[in-house]
Amino acid sequence: MYFPEDLFQRLTKTAKQEKLPVAAVVREAVLNFLQRREEKRDWENDPIWDIIGAGESKDGDLSVNHDVYLYEKNRGDDRE
Repeated sequence: MYFPEDLFQRLTKTAKQEKLPVAAVVREAVLNFLQRREEKRDWENDPIWDIIGAGESKDGDLSVNHDVYLYEKNRGDDRE
C-alpha cells in the first residue's frame, strides 16, 4: 500500500503516540471505516420524519399564493 507523504507522516506520528506499528493503526482505521459503512440505519425511526407536517397551514393555497399571505394581509387600509 502506498500513502502520500503527508498522510504517511500522520500515520507514523499516530503510531508512535499509541506505541503501535503503522500497520496496526491502518488496520484499526480500516476496520472502523468498514464498521461505520456497514451499520444499518433505522430510517423508519429517524427523527427527521418528525419534521413532516411542521409547515402545515389552514390555507390550502399557501404554496401558490405565498406573496399574498406574506405581503397583502399586513398592508392594512393604506392600499390605493
